[in-house]
Amino acid sequence: MQRITTKRIFFVTGERGCGKSTFLAALIQKFNLQPSGFITKREASPEGAVYMHQVVAGTARYRYTTGNKVGICPQQKPVGFAPVFDTFGVMCLKQAEEVILSSIGGEHSDADCDAASLSPALPVILMDELGFMEAEAELFFRAVCTLFSNRHYYILGAVKPHGTRFLPVLEQMPEAIIYRLTLQNRTELYERLEQAQNFTSFLDAIGAE
Repeated sequence: MQRITTKRIFFVTGERGCGKSTFLAALIQKFNLQPSGFITKREASPEGAVYMHQVVAGTARYRYTTGNKVGICPQQKPVGFAPVFDTFGVMCLKQAEEVILSSIGGEHSDADCDAASLSPALPVILMDELGFMEAEAELFFRAVCTLFSNRHYYILGAVKPHGTRFLPVLEQMPEAIIYRLTLQNRTELYERLEQAQNFTSFLDAIGAE
């Protein structure tokens, strides 16, 4: 009998402006999740500076320094700062793990990932978003892939639909769901979210499609 793979990774992808981050925020609010990880935001300026902000237990810590400025996105070709991804980005991911481990007493069950759903706070890591600016950030790429392969964590995020190293990795993972969000199917996805009783049932429903 074929084993049914537990879905524990959910990423939305799609063109700019389709509402990827907005949906993730709605999902987090709906199920009262408290993820740790990071969010990236582009500032409204001629340079289009892009900052990575750390998220700890559901709260974003907004900073605007060279230490967390991961790139610029002018009208020409975007430019990523690989050393910042490899330092600040990796730090965000490591601290996300530390927060999760401290919240569950530093011990993992030998059972599969769905056993973690019995915990008051699901072990959720947020990656919003993964894109092409990180192309040369090897340490960051490895840190992300290591978390992908850790069956004790749920992972939420957004990923660029083109030119990224991360999407092909996710597409090869049976425990990952990649939802290609468009303006046309966005209403349907929100309806599925509204119908779900909890986060794991939402993943099961979307994963079964």
